[in-house]
Amino acid sequence: MIDNETASVAISVRRSDPSRPVDCIVRVRSGDGGETGRREVLVPPSNRATVQVTTTLKSVRPPVMADIYGCGTDVPGYLRPD
Repeated sequence: MIDNETASVAISVRRSDPSRPVDCIVRVRSGDGGETGRREVLVPPSNRATVQVTTTLKSVRPPVMADIYGCGTDVPGYLRPD
């Protein structure tokens, strides 16, 4: 945790086809377990099956933990670099 409103989160993503980009939703939670912030993260194509990505999330209450809500190969256009 960076401060009472910000968390830095590192996630590891393993893909069966690393040549395909993946969209992951990362979220932070407060002490009571409630979701207090989320962010979509683009995991670009790679030549490695497992990659690590770090992102920063804002939280509406002091963040206590972070997790990956889910990942998928249906990457929205606004996340694609092209």
